[in-house]
Amino acid sequence: MKYKAVFLTSIFLVALVPAVVGAQAFPLGAGFASLGAAEAFGTGYFGTLGVRKYINSFTSYQFPHPVTTQLDPLSRLEWPWEQWCGVVKVGYISPAWNIALTYSSTALLFSGLQAQDSDWTNPAAPGQKTVFSEGKAKPRVWTFDTSIAGFPVAASLIQGIIGFRAQQFNFTYTDATQYEIGAAPIYLPGAGIEFSEHYYHWYGGGIIRWATDLGDLYGPLRTAQLGIRLQGDYGYVKGSGVDFHILRAPGPRITFEQTTGHSWHVNATVDFRVTSAVALGVEGDYIGIWTVGTHQWTEPGTNWTWDGSKVWSEQKYVAVTGSVNF
Repeated sequence: MKYKAVFLTSIFLVALVPAVVGAQAFPLGAGFASLGAAEAFGTGYFGTLGVRKYINSFTSYQFPHPVTTQLDPLSRLEWPWEQWCGVVKVGYISPAWNIALTYSSTALLFSGLQAQDSDWTNPAAPGQKTVFSEGKAKPRVWTFDTSIAGFPVAASLIQGIIGFRAQQFNFTYTDATQYEIGAAPIYLPGAGIEFSEHYYHWYGGGIIRWATDLGDLYGPLRTAQLGIRLQGDYGYVKGSGVDFHILRAPGPRITFEQTTGHSWHVNATVDFRVTSAVALGVEGDYIGIWTVGTHQWTEPGTNWTWDGSKVWSEQKYVAVTGSVNF
């Protein structure tokens, strides 16, 4: 929660400072005024390369007992990552609208955070965790995002945005230690769980932009500009997950989650346009996801589906990017 507060506070300040302080605090000639989307952020086709650092991010799911209603949850798995990811973005921007396609993928494998598997198996004490294990997480993560922004109002300061975002998370749970009430800890070397999850977001929201020409402040750099972009969107989400418990017997034991729900997303970006064609950027981003649906348990002789599954995720990153206009 503290990381969420940091991100939301930072984004609030990014939005507040230009609006409230304005020309009084910035010796920029005419003041901190809008240059419009095209002037501040370039016009035409663009390409962007960068790196993202995820901070205390995770995706989790849990499901209840199919019969005993006191046991909810019966089991919960928590998959963390704090990865470095590479990102590439291409698109087109104009004064009235812009389109962008973004792809990012993990650059390093093991996460410094531990994955956790918890069970509550005693109906007489449903709040007592009876089995718990934690082990290394080996996440492979990618995100694809495509969006169209337009319908400008207020002299291009505000635009609407619609888009589609797809995400895949693959994890290998390795070298775990299991703890159980009344039993000695058990070390489980090697791979214990292979987990794969997809989220599909259809979203809509808005973008607010501010910009200023830095020519008066940095005399020789007459093309230098500073742009601030704040995006917020809300989405409908479909989720699916596959969990292969490698060590379960009899095997193979595979479970499936099918869920629907919603997402909320905020992004704050600061761009410094060094020349008319080159810009450097820094951004902070937060996505929250909450979905509910069904849990399906399969193994030889068993195929059982019931309601009550919950799947959720929090994703926070900071990024540094470089962009070129064509």
